[in-house]
Amino acid sequence: MTAVNPTERRNRPTVRLVERRTREVRLAAEDVTFLLAHARHLIDVAPAFRRGFFRLTPRGIVGWFDTPNRRLAVAPKLPWPNVRMLLGLREGGPGAEDGVEPATGLLDALASELAARLREVTRYGLVTGYAERDDASRFLRGRLRTADHIRDLAARACPSHFPITESVLDLDTAWNRVPRVVAAGLLANPDLGPAAREELATALGPWAGLPVVPLTDDDFAAAEAEARAAHYGPLLSLCRFLNDGLATGRPDRPGTGAFLIDLGRAFEHYLRRGLTSALGSRPGWSVEAHPRFGVGPSELVPDLMLRKHGRPGVVLDAKWKASGAAPDPADLHQVLAYAAVTGARSIGLVYPGRRIARRRSTVVGSDIQVSLVRVQVTGPLAECQRSLDTLTRWLCDGRGSRRA
Repeated sequence: MTAVNPTERRNRPTVRLVERRTREVRLAAEDVTFLLAHARHLIDVAPAFRRGFFRLTPRGIVGWFDTPNRRLAVAPKLPWPNVRMLLGLREGGPGAEDGVEPATGLLDALASELAARLREVTRYGLVTGYAERDDASRFLRGRLRTADHIRDLAARACPSHFPITESVLDLDTAWNRVPRVVAAGLLANPDLGPAAREELATALGPWAGLPVVPLTDDDFAAAEAEARAAHYGPLLSLCRFLNDGLATGRPDRPGTGAFLIDLGRAFEHYLRRGLTSALGSRPGWSVEAHPRFGVGPSELVPDLMLRKHGRPGVVLDAKWKASGAAPDPADLHQVLAYAAVTGARSIGLVYPGRRIARRRSTVVGSDIQVSLVRVQVTGPLAECQRSLDTLTRWLCDGRGSRRA
């Protein structure tokens, strides 16, 4: 099959959708087949009552993806300033206005933010690592390569140089490779606008000589674990979202592409950042993301765990969906399993909402407290921050409840 060139891809008809809202759309059979085969995790597709029309309901995603004949652009239900808040982007930065187009402005806004974070790290200073390099020296330094030295002695009565291996400073480290590779992926995307492209290419200057290789989870883990590169934190956090968004653009067939942000994951990261900040004034408390607990050959991995003096205190599971009058039984069973394996006596399901609210109950026959919490994610950003402060107080003090 012949690939579709970037210009043709950008000019294909765009279907505009909103996250979690259903829209009836006319689709060709080829597009429907593609969605059912490759995008079931992104969008629900159901036949409508009119021939050739289908009901499309995007899941918790923002951005765009292409079918063979259409581009589906998914906007968030939240105002863009609140989406930026979830992603941890700067207030008032590019794309802070309330009308960003998911099929155009989203990528430019994120690329501009990445450029700003690259510049911040450059101002603070790039952190080098160490690499082993083989060399020949008239003076013995580093580590002598004994076998090579014996070989040289056998070949020449008095070799003039020592074969050595020495440690040298090197920028080719995980914490430098991650932003280099992510920026290269953005620059290679034909949907990136010229202004954002130029800004990102300029900011990338100090990293430009590093190799562009596929990233793995181990690369991100190594980058985030390097204590000397703590000031890379905001940059690496954004790189994770961008890398995931770019990964969806690896087409299952020629001529298709995508860039998608998982708002469920963004909500989880937002809670983690907010709780970490709020717990800074509470000695002994800490937040751990995705702790792993083995259960036979399987693992249970809660979204967030609050520890008090190292012991499990509260286990939370973030759910990017509307909270009903009663929790989904599967969600409830999930957090109860977390309580069983962690020993935590307090567990909670956290949902997005328009105001902060909580409902608590006790599991019959035990002392386990279950909280159903709504955290404010829309409206003024200051109110959203106060919502996180209130959540922290509830979790740590075990007091304060409002009907959800």
